[in-house]
Amino acid sequence: MKVKKGSRILQIDDSEKSTYLSEGYDVVELDKETNSYEVVEEATGGKTYSIAEYKAVSDELKQAKATIAELELALKKAKKGGEFDRKEALAKLAELGIEHKGNDSNDKLKELLETEANEGGE
Repeated sequence: MKVKKGSRILQIDDSEKSTYLSEGYDVVELDKETNSYEVVEEATGGKTYSIAEYKAVSDELKQAKATIAELELALKKAKKGGEFDRKEALAKLAELGIEHKGNDSNDKLKELLETEANEGGE
């Protein structure tokens, strides 16, 4: 079995594997096509990372969290689906100049909007 840390590659016994993994060595195998070592098992400790590497991972994590938040919001809106937004309906009626009682039910507001949409489409 071969392990690698930086540019150092060592041949070790299977019994030494856990020790080398904890010291920051990755278990590798030679890829004969590319003639390079491919990591088979990552080290479990003993690795250090540069500030640039840390910053790149930190930035990627922030971006992933922002994307998750956007997707959760979109999912929440999608679940609402056809849920009626009274404020939006009142604003649309005012924009169209349609008079109505201020205490109309949501169903009446929907009906007014639908009537306007049907009349406007003719």
